[in-house]
Amino acid sequence: MGIPRFIKLPKHKQFNYAPIYWDQEKEAREERTRKIQQEMGVDVPAGPSRTTIKRGSFRQVRQKTNIKATRNSNIRLVVILAILFFLAYLIFYR
Repeated sequence: MGIPRFIKLPKHKQFNYAPIYWDQEKEAREERTRKIQQEMGVDVPAGPSRTTIKRGSFRQVRQKTNIKATRNSNIRLVVILAILFFLAYLIFYR
């Protein structure tokens, strides 16, 4: 038997991360062959080889959300300052 502890230490967290391999050259090669086959008149389905994620798309979305958040923050600040100035006017000049 061990000594009972009053303080329980947390167990370490375990993560099951399975890395995803992305071959950019293979994807570009498949896209080129698909375009060439379309130009030649061969019917090629635009299946799973076609990607909708473009380089820098996540960065663009993040920049847009940052701009929107900054704009909302500035508007909120202006409204709060206007209310404070109005309250100060009511208190000191009435």
